[in-house]
Amino acid sequence: MHSIIPTLLKPKSKLGIVSPSGSFQATRLQPALAYLRAQGYQIGEGQSLYAQNRYLAGTDAERARDLNTMFADPTIHALFVSRGGYGSARLLHLLNWETIAQNPKPLIGLSDTTALQLGLFAKTGLVSFSGLALCSDITPDGIDALTEKSVWNALCHHAFEPIDGLTPIRTGNMSGPLIGGCLSLLASLVGTTYLPDWTNAIIFLEDIGEPPYRIDRMLNQLQMAGIFDQAAGVLFGQFEKCDPDKPAEGTLQDVFEDFAHKVTCPVYTNLPYGHNKSRRVMPIGLYGQVTNNQLIINKSTA
Repeated sequence: MHSIIPTLLKPKSKLGIVSPSGSFQATRLQPALAYLRAQGYQIGEGQSLYAQNRYLAGTDAERARDLNTMFADPTIHALFVSRGGYGSARLLHLLNWETIAQNPKPLIGLSDTTALQLGLFAKTGLVSFSGLALCSDITPDGIDALTEKSVWNALCHHAFEPIDGLTPIRTGNMSGPLIGGCLSLLASLVGTTYLPDWTNAIIFLEDIGEPPYRIDRMLNQLQMAGIFDQAAGVLFGQFEKCDPDKPAEGTLQDVFEDFAHKVTCPVYTNLPYGHNKSRRVMPIGLYGQVTNNQLIINKSTA
């Protein structure tokens, strides 16, 4: 399957706002909508945007309908995800992959959106962008400057500034398609048809609220599944609130170093991507190259 690069977002475009994951109070989203309108964009809201079905933003059928509708609608030029939480993986079997592939629009989200974005790339080859959750990233206090710049550079120009300061644990150069996101979501798709081909991929990972032993468990699961045997290398990003319950349990750095001794590919930490307020947007499917502790992201898929 060939990768599909989405269209560039143009000024005054109409943005589709969707909630494929968790529910939330409508007031949480209003600062983000006001911000997007102030940038000159029109807004189209999904029908189940503010719905609630237990911890989900509507039923699976409702949330999948919004995604299918937004991709098929020629007046919608990009899809923005309202928040993460949980639930996007529940929609994968309900999506119209053929329609999505025929309408290659940019989609941007974070966290739980990882499941949707990996499925999107696996089933259609469509490149998407990980690095923005509207409810949490755009508040009455505004948006972090680095995150803001990275979002619009990615969506409007497919431009990514070099990322310096990667810290090697297992040294080596690497190049290949960038594939990754939230570790727990990636691990949850093992054994399904919604994981992309990892051959020669640069795998980038982050997570939040998982103590070191759980990070260890998920990495071990991926290792047993053979994913790291195929990969060009691994980039660890921000792991927020992932401290051990007790100091004797060791640190996350201990987990990463132990992991690096078990794989044969290069392993780096300190990628500025994750649940921190300040982050870089990562494209799922574009081509990256790591040399001299620096990540260069190309506008192409090769």
